[in-house]
Amino acid sequence: MDPSWNISDLTRASLTFEQYQWATPSVLTDPFYSVDKSSALVPAGTLIKVEKHTNTSLYSIPPATALSRFVYQSESLNGSLMPVSAYVLWPHTPRSSADGYQVVAFAHGTSGIAADGAPSHMKNLWQHYLAPFNLALQGYIVVATDYAGLGVSRTAHGAPIVHEYVASPSHANDICYSVQAAQVAFPELSKKFVVLGHSQGGGAAWAVAQRQAVHSIPGYLGAIALSPVTTMIDERMAPPTLSAFGFLIAAGMENIFPNFKRSDILTPDGVQKLKLIQDTGGCSATVVTVLIGTDPTKPEDPTKPEWTKNNFVKEFQVRVKSGGRKIRGPLLVIHGDADPILNISLTDKAVGQTALNFPAAQIEYLRVPGASHNAALTSSQPVWMDWIADRFNGVVQESGLKVSQSQVAMPISAYQAELNSWVAPATIFYEAP
Repeated sequence: MDPSWNISDLTRASLTFEQYQWATPSVLTDPFYSVDKSSALVPAGTLIKVEKHTNTSLYSIPPATALSRFVYQSESLNGSLMPVSAYVLWPHTPRSSADGYQVVAFAHGTSGIAADGAPSHMKNLWQHYLAPFNLALQGYIVVATDYAGLGVSRTAHGAPIVHEYVASPSHANDICYSVQAAQVAFPELSKKFVVLGHSQGGGAAWAVAQRQAVHSIPGYLGAIALSPVTTMIDERMAPPTLSAFGFLIAAGMENIFPNFKRSDILTPDGVQKLKLIQDTGGCSATVVTVLIGTDPTKPEDPTKPEWTKNNFVKEFQVRVKSGGRKIRGPLLVIHGDADPILNISLTDKAVGQTALNFPAAQIEYLRVPGASHNAALTSSQPVWMDWIADRFNGVVQESGLKVSQSQVAMPISAYQAELNSWVAPATIFYEAP
């Protein structure tokens, strides 16, 4: 780390914490996350390279699971070809359909905007027992994209790849093409698959359902959108979330709109903070630390007061939003009504607009009382596990909108509200009894 960077001790600590969670050295120096010129023009969905037997001792994954990593070709929001990395998490005894092992494509929540934020690069695969570990332990083959710009950091010609944060149609490309490439790498996989995504990935999963309406993929059985990002601009959004969106989309928007500059929507301090994130490679923990600063009670807004009225931002919003657009195939939407990051009313609106515009759309919407952003995943696991099983068993979801609410066994106040732990490796014999 360059000592000339003006960063606080807290930021340095968060960077160190993140680096401790890396399974390998930085992706910038790991040969797996690089591609050569021969792959520059291969079509989207093409498998570029595969590591069939990843060294699981480098990771903190459940016992009796195996790991593979691969790189494939995808497409950005503007249609440019982009190499993207992904992982496959293997159960010991997979569930099978007539044509092979059952596949769930997992789309992760926000891990950052720097290349080292790739889940395949993290010891616990980022969302660990929140979803991917549990899916594998239930017998599903988990195919999980890192998203473009996370993991592989340069194109075949050496140009930097910028992560286009919450560009959901682009993430949908990453999801769909990752499944196609994995099916080539591993012919034993079924051609049928379900998509499950959370937060940033929830918006991506919804975008897959919208993509399917205009670009149908054989084998697609449906999508689950948990705590989804459906919009970036809404008066009901919490101010910290709104400003965080402005901060995180700025670099990607420069990539999408050549005439856009981050200084159009970020304050000078915000521009400096974004440069700090890009220079240090800081991911989610560091982003939070940089945005909050040393005094959590007085965070400085990195965005300009009128940033949401920027014409490029409004165009980006139109291009990436979920809801109100045609979908194909079953869609299960789940959201907790105590989500402090993405207010459930945003999802209410997106679901309602979709059902109004397309009455025949197959949508189930589960509202979870007292559940926060991450808790929407854990509180509803039996529901989405059963839903996935139904799709592979050929159960047909009825047309139209079905809204329901979870039944809670104990008083809401009795439940653990937030994620307050993380999965780490045991380094001494008595730490892993």
